[in-house]
Amino acid sequence: MPNRVKKIKYMKGKVLISEPFLADPNFSRSVILITEHNATGSFGFVLNQKTNILANTMVEELHLVTQAVYNGGPVDLQSFHCLHTYDHIQDAVHVCKNVYWGGNFEQVFQELKQGLMDPKNIKFFIGYSGWGPHQLDDELTENAWHVGNLESQDIFDSSIDDQDLWKLAIRNLGGQVSLLANSPVDPNLN
Repeated sequence: MPNRVKKIKYMKGKVLISEPFLADPNFSRSVILITEHNATGSFGFVLNQKTNILANTMVEELHLVTQAVYNGGPVDLQSFHCLHTYDHIQDAVHVCKNVYWGGNFEQVFQELKQGLMDPKNIKFFIGYSGWGPHQLDDELTENAWHVGNLESQDIFDSSIDDQDLWKLAIRNLGGQVSLLANSPVDPNLN
């Protein structure tokens, strides 16, 4: 399969799409955007684990933002992060086309408050997904993940249900792999 290789040198901006029957409950049917991948490890955010927590209940400065926060992964659940489409945010890290990670949070808060940024173009996360050196490469070798791409509009579209985002990401891979989108959650029910 062309999207599954032992080592992928350039992972930043790619999405990891979990195998349909991945046993780890933290990553069951997950889609993870990789924001950093280098010799020290890999870092990213689960895009399809919406919580019941609203951004305005977590951060006082976000009182106008009523969208849900996502569980970015099982690491450091006290941390708060964001992905957005704004290239002018100071210290924001370019991840892929029209997607930026973090930056100056005070600037983000102020521009949201002033209506200069549309909350629909921002996704907030508690926690993140992280891998040590070569750990992600090992998981790829074990076929735990498919590697693909998502358009920025799909990353930020809150109308796409969590499971539907996983299905969309699998279908985007094409070929026989795309048939996995129809697999049942419990293979014993097939």
